[in-house]
Amino acid sequence: MRRPFALVGFTYLLVLVAAVFLGARWSMVLACVFLLFGAASLLLPRLRIGVFPVALCTAAMAFGCFSAFAAQPVQLEQTLGEADAVITGVLQEQPYRRYDRSYCVVQVTSVDGEPMDFQIRLSMQNGFTAEPYSRFEGKVHFYIPSGGTGFSSRAYYASQDVSLLAFLYEYEPFAILPPTEKPLNYYILQLRSAMGDALNTMLPEEEAGLLRGVLLGDKTGISPELTEDFRTVGLSHLMAVSGLHMAIIMQLFFTLFLTLRLPRKLAAFLTSFAVLGFMAVTCFVPSASRSGVMCLLFLAGQILSHRADSLNSLGLAVWILCLINPYAAADIGLLLSFSATLGLILLARPAARWLDRFAPKQGIWRRFFHAVNSGLGTSVSAILFTLPVMALTFHNVSIIAFLANLLALWPATFMLQFALGAAVLYLVLPYTLAAMPFAFAAGWIAKYLCACVRALSEIPYASLPASAGFVLLWIAAVLALTGAALWLGKPKRLAHTAVWLSVILLLTGVYSYQLSMRGVTRIAVLDVGEGLSVAVTRDGRSALIGCCGYSAIPVKSYLKGQGVTGLDYVELFSNFGQEAGNAAAVLQTFPAEQLVLPSGAYMDDLLQKQQDRVKKLVSYKNAARAELWGSVSIETQDGVALLETNGVSVLLLPGKKEVADAPEDWRSADFAVYLTSGAAVLKAGSEGYAHNMDEGPIILEITGEKTVKIRRDI
Repeated sequence: MRRPFALVGFTYLLVLVAAVFLGARWSMVLACVFLLFGAASLLLPRLRIGVFPVALCTAAMAFGCFSAFAAQPVQLEQTLGEADAVITGVLQEQPYRRYDRSYCVVQVTSVDGEPMDFQIRLSMQNGFTAEPYSRFEGKVHFYIPSGGTGFSSRAYYASQDVSLLAFLYEYEPFAILPPTEKPLNYYILQLRSAMGDALNTMLPEEEAGLLRGVLLGDKTGISPELTEDFRTVGLSHLMAVSGLHMAIIMQLFFTLFLTLRLPRKLAAFLTSFAVLGFMAVTCFVPSASRSGVMCLLFLAGQILSHRADSLNSLGLAVWILCLINPYAAADIGLLLSFSATLGLILLARPAARWLDRFAPKQGIWRRFFHAVNSGLGTSVSAILFTLPVMALTFHNVSIIAFLANLLALWPATFMLQFALGAAVLYLVLPYTLAAMPFAFAAGWIAKYLCACVRALSEIPYASLPASAGFVLLWIAAVLALTGAALWLGKPKRLAHTAVWLSVILLLTGVYSYQLSMRGVTRIAVLDVGEGLSVAVTRDGRSALIGCCGYSAIPVKSYLKGQGVTGLDYVELFSNFGQEAGNAAAVLQTFPAEQLVLPSGAYMDDLLQKQQDRVKKLVSYKNAARAELWGSVSIETQDGVALLETNGVSVLLLPGKKEVADAPEDWRSADFAVYLTSGAAVLKAGSEGYAHNMDEGPIILEITGEKTVKIRRDI
């Protein structure tokens, strides 16, 4: 077998991704099934020698390990979920602030005096100042991350070795004590913090936040809006510390040591410590660890005078990570890093060579076109191989990803080098200006990237929605095409055909879905965390009722995915506070024909600043009514709204409103949307099944008179 680690590693990762969606119970069943198939393949002479026994046994091992590993979080959820307890523990990082709260990962050592050993993410309103490895004691409330199977919050935290979430009872006494011991990781975290502080000192807030995210993996300084814009244009892989970042760091130090005329083997040996150090300052996130292991294998080949196989190294790296934590397959950064690296290995050079065929045969222009073609090959390979991950995890397909990658990849490479140089020089020579040229260069590139991403994300239909069901079918079709090419024994000859067929299938599915929505009224109950936000779209027209939640990002993301450039109607349940702030952020991106507000003595300042984005402002005391597009009516009375279209009625109950608070003739509505525990729930009829938002946004598609399809936009 030419590449055993590639076969084992790739199979293990793909099976774990499937296990994340299927859950522990089905994983155990499939582990037994694949084990039987693996044993049967050993008994068949034609299958005994080849990839089948190895692949089948690897799949059985992956399913089995996932099922066993998932048992611990479930047990903790059953014993501690929604419980209050006094805990002692050790802070694993310095507390950071986001969304007006402070957060920190804590290694719990005891619960109510009983010895325990697991990690939680602790949140608090006011926060406190503490250094890593400080000891903590206080009363907390445990709760379970939202979501079930698939790429949910629960799976994400499991990939970070966080078993439960908790918030601190701040009115109860709690204690923060200095560290009793300071392991090596303490000093690494201090170095990471110092590098971040250096960038904060030299650069404006937004540029420094982006540089800390790209260089150190610290995304706390990147605004949610900018993160969403990167996702919209297909550049999320740049925000994960990945193979691109690690390769740049490795090449930078390797070249530096060779320039100092060190022997090649010694240069490789010293560079390996630089790679390990970079992995450490990024807190060994899975994406950085995967690419770091690959770089270490490459450097080991240089030391041992043996050339490492890229695919084998990649397979070995992901296998090691997934053996340590099977939930690593739920880490989006790792999947983006893995897929982008795989694309660079398999496609970047062949694509560049194919493009070179159309370049001049000699002279300076050939060098110029070769450099351009290398960038195009890198962009194409990164886009094609990260596309399935983006579609599967974010449920959208970026139509302008190629242009965005073309404009961003090379600047991001130089930005990372300049940022590293600035941070290191600031720490080594703190009282000089040696770091400032590097900081200015990195800052200007960061400013360019932010402006570029924002401009591209505003393009209509920059990102199109793709349902999870279609994405899974498309991925299955891609795997079938790849398998057919391998089975026919002509993988290189059929590779281009398989790639083009995969792209055509994806675009055909996405655009056919858009065409199928013509004439359909779509009512989307959005997943905004807390509160109520309902978007209504029909044939490119749109309306928004309520704009609650922690931020406006879910609303803006959904509207962008639907190709919305402006709103015909916006109605708010209140004109101040968080809802007004969210509405102001939405109006900043989507101008509105009409804004309807409840009358009151005070209107939020943020909302007042966006009045020029609204053509008509309407206020009402007790009741309001609007007719939209000849088929939709929205009526509001006493803080309750009723939406009607094609004979279907939906009752919207914001805040603490109940069905009994609605007018009597509204209480028999076909559907009711209300709040419980802060999250929106849709209920069909008086006795119908309640759809909880923890499982994803809820979509009502009204296709005809009293004809409704209920689906989840996940």
